[in-house]
Amino acid sequence: MSAIVISALLLAFVVYIGVGVFVGRGAKGIADLLPMGIGKRAQVESSAEFSASTVATTLSLATVVMAFFELAQSIGLWLFWTVITTSLGLLVVRLFARKIWLRLSAYDHRPTLHEFLGREYDSRVLSYVGAAFTSMGFLGAFAVELTIGSRLFAALVPAAPQWTVVVVLSVVAFVYTAFGGFRAVIVTDRIQMISIWLLLLALPAFYVLWVVTHGGWAQGLQRIPADALAPQWSGTLLIFIAGIFIMNVMTFISDMSIWQRIAGARRTETVMQGLWSSVLGSAATWSVFVLLACFVFVIVAPQEGVNPLFSLLGIIGQTKGPVGGGILFIACLGLYGAMLSTASTQLIAVSHTLYEDVFSRMRKHPLAERLIASRELTISRTILVAAAVLSTALVHVLSERFTIVDMVFAIYGAQVALCPLVIAALLLPSERLKGMSAWAAVAVSAGFIAGWEAALLGAYTRNTNLVFLAPVFSLVVSTTFMCIGMLLKNSGARFQS
Repeated sequence: MSAIVISALLLAFVVYIGVGVFVGRGAKGIADLLPMGIGKRAQVESSAEFSASTVATTLSLATVVMAFFELAQSIGLWLFWTVITTSLGLLVVRLFARKIWLRLSAYDHRPTLHEFLGREYDSRVLSYVGAAFTSMGFLGAFAVELTIGSRLFAALVPAAPQWTVVVVLSVVAFVYTAFGGFRAVIVTDRIQMISIWLLLLALPAFYVLWVVTHGGWAQGLQRIPADALAPQWSGTLLIFIAGIFIMNVMTFISDMSIWQRIAGARRTETVMQGLWSSVLGSAATWSVFVLLACFVFVIVAPQEGVNPLFSLLGIIGQTKGPVGGGILFIACLGLYGAMLSTASTQLIAVSHTLYEDVFSRMRKHPLAERLIASRELTISRTILVAAAVLSTALVHVLSERFTIVDMVFAIYGAQVALCPLVIAALLLPSERLKGMSAWAAVAVSAGFIAGWEAALLGAYTRNTNLVFLAPVFSLVVSTTFMCIGMLLKNSGARFQS
């Protein structure tokens, strides 16, 4: 089994690094690495690419696959609520996509989300604050992917030192992302979706084969815990439903990685058509993962502290013959493909954010000069590598103290703090936002802090309800400060950042 797992991981490494080197060859300027210039290499070339990349952005080894298998025993088929809300979140982006495209098209370059907000609210502070909090979120998300990837490998290959695995995964992710940049991320996202669909075909085939050869469906279905199919209604379940709704529906409209894809598209039709396909594609893939998580118990018995996916892959690896080996290989290829692709999305987003919204503004070099200067490539790649190293250091803290669910709600729940600002900037004319600069910066800061504090406090006190409420706290606090600012501005009481 160890040989099969290592072989699948090595193949993923070769493919992803190969893509990064191939795509990144001949890059001459920063716009070939990041989606900043118009008509440069860092772009999304078709609606099919946009759709595949957007769906791949939503499919994470940690926050979707592992989280589903961890929650299935207690949440059961209510996991379909995550499918519905994710599709709704992408639909929200689709509804605002034309406005986003028109606003971005007014610039002589492709701005980041935080530059856009800074200009709309006429606030340099807001641009810095938004970029800082977004970067911390993406660094945490990258660390989560490394944490879960190393745990999975340790479960399948116990002899491997976990920290060695973490370092190797991190190095591969930042090497191919640093070489190929945004374009490599888009290409590997399409590769990820191929490997994911192979996984989603292979695992159901193993389920059927196992059940047929181990007593049949009647006996297999009896092994599924009652809560995995029909969980009892409780206050915790209600809070989970509310938290997931806020987090999934509100996150994507204020997600820097989604804005990168919109900025990198050549035409508005690429975005509009791609988002429709993304809604359907995410619903299909997430639904299959929900079913696999809920019905995994026909094969494995629940164990305290053990993710059922680990047990499932162990059983597949112990199955003799080419079928078991082939399915294990496909499964590991898909899982680690999802991890590497998601990791690269997070790295390129944080690299773009830190380079353009923080370091470039401190250096104050004109954009036209930076777009053609070869040294900017080195600077951006250095930032990317530094971000990967910092995230690798975070792995130790996260792996020791928090569950997958804790980390998901802490990172993505806090991100909705940007949502009220983005929607207001898209719906209201700039003149109405100019006096809101300081209030907007406070709203973002307070929203992120409230979300992180709720999730981390809930994790430390083992209060699951508080963890699930993290996105609610984040959105409510951010919206409250924005509303206060609007009321004071309208009444003539203003203050500027």
